[in-house]
Amino acid sequence: MNRLAPGLGAAAAFVALSASTPALANGRYPAAGQILVDPSDPDHIVVRATYGVLTTRDGGARWSWICEAAIGYSGFEDPMMVVTGDGSILAGLFDGLSATHDDGCQWALAEGGLAQRYVVDLSIDRAAPAGALLLVSSVMGDDAILSQVWESKDDGRTWTQAGADLPSTFLGVTLDSAPSDPRRIYVSGRWNGPTFQGIVRRSDDRGATWEDFDVPGSDDRNLPYLGAVDPVDPDIVYVRRDGDGADALLVSNDGGATWREVFQATSLLGLALSPDGTKIAAGSDMDGLWIAPTATLEFTRIGDLGVRCLTWTAQGLFACADEALDGFTAGVSTDEGKTFSPLMTLDRLCGPPPACGGESSTGETCPALWPATARFVGAAGRCGAGVPSGAAAGSGTSAGGGEAGGAAAGGAEPSAGGGCSCEAAGGGRAGAFLSCMLAAGGALLRARRRGRSRR
Repeated sequence: MNRLAPGLGAAAAFVALSASTPALANGRYPAAGQILVDPSDPDHIVVRATYGVLTTRDGGARWSWICEAAIGYSGFEDPMMVVTGDGSILAGLFDGLSATHDDGCQWALAEGGLAQRYVVDLSIDRAAPAGALLLVSSVMGDDAILSQVWESKDDGRTWTQAGADLPSTFLGVTLDSAPSDPRRIYVSGRWNGPTFQGIVRRSDDRGATWEDFDVPGSDDRNLPYLGAVDPVDPDIVYVRRDGDGADALLVSNDGGATWREVFQATSLLGLALSPDGTKIAAGSDMDGLWIAPTATLEFTRIGDLGVRCLTWTAQGLFACADEALDGFTAGVSTDEGKTFSPLMTLDRLCGPPPACGGESSTGETCPALWPATARFVGAAGRCGAGVPSGAAAGSGTSAGGGEAGGAAAGGAEPSAGGGCSCEAAGGGRAGAFLSCMLAAGGALLRARRRGRSRR
């Protein structure tokens, strides 16, 4: 029996699915989908990838890998995560809230009212990052929806519900608080049928009472996702409308009462507001990177970086990308997206955190899973002392995917992590992706677990 043929067939099928459903490209193809920077330590960075969670304590010179099983999830689940003021990492799962307070070694699910509840989104209080909010939205047995906002003031160690349950006909999808007024909370979602109207709910008293505002053009097929709240004006809020044919960015200057559409793209996988609120960045692997002044919201295309996520802090604009095509899995720009320096590349990925003992969930579970994961993602495992080759300060890749400062970004050479590089395959990103998947062959069959259905 030809053992390669099923792998090739699976790869081709995966590519076909990915082409018809772009969300699957952020499914189990090795990719990053979220970047978090510790609000108290800019050298502590967390990347959520499709094959686990990656962490660094030295600004990106070396990365550790935490397996999904240690955190409490598997399959096609991509949890939303936050890093709080003391470095704790919180992850919203189908089965509740998972948290670690010891640098990723021991993870535990929250008990009490959060147990077995689907935590769909999390947010930290920017003014007091020990504080955090989360949104529960679980479909119950009678098709009623249990939607709740919970808050923590101690880095996710204890939680209390903020206000009463939201209406049982409301499905929540995202939440955020205003950096300049922590009592202002926004929640987005949609009503049940017959209209499935998408809305933003606003509270000015930390969830005790709410006002509801329709989001134009949104419904169950065009859901509204909160993108950002202005750091100075709590009434300025940005929403990404996730549509079937195209995504759109909407802005409200009056706390959600009225909205206007300011940008449209094939997909908006990344959206980030600058720390001072004067610039906003948006993009995807299909549309490249776009940036606009918030005063005009006139967007300019900066380059064709294959954006999979965006985060903007005082240290710069962080982006997730496709390492085989763009030269890095995660990168950072200090010139508003014109060039990016590689931050996370696969040759810096060193396996499970060495400090996690065998009695911890990470130390007990992840070491046995690392060899297969390393082979699957193409991690070279060259983690000697010092910064890996190509990671020198000042190296950068342009947003257009070319070289800047000596960082390899494409061509026929291997990627920084030893995986396949697909620029020479032709056919753009789709052709390059197919080439990589065909080369991976049977690795696709070995590496993934069964997904769990959502409750």
